[in-house]
Amino acid sequence: MRELSAYFCPRCGHYAYFQLPKNAVCYGCRVNMRRIDMPYQRFMDMDCEERDRYISCRIIETSPSLAQRICAPDKLYDQRRLIGQLTEEYTKLETENQSLNQTVDWMHKTIWEQLRRMKELEVKVREMEQRREM
Repeated sequence: MRELSAYFCPRCGHYAYFQLPKNAVCYGCRVNMRRIDMPYQRFMDMDCEERDRYISCRIIETSPSLAQRICAPDKLYDQRRLIGQLTEEYTKLETENQSLNQTVDWMHKTIWEQLRRMKELEVKVREMEQRREM
């Protein structure tokens, strides 16, 4: 029987114990967890603070994009950039809306023109039928 190994999530830091690596998936983040490179019993002998410090160091070591994730909230709340993006999106949607309205107007005009032609043809057909009957 395989021994338990400790695994941690590189995103949230959650840790758990598994026998098989394929089962080591973080319940919250749904990503594969990474194996902690120490025996299970040694990890269990650590207190909570030591475990947290150890896992924090492993996350920093294994995550080159950590600085990007730390700065992400600042980028998210950059109002000038956000307003610029929204203005650009609004302009794009406004242009698309104009194009769609023109298409609808053209279709509406075409449909009414076709209906008018059909009515004219119906009238002509009736007139021809009346002439034949005479």
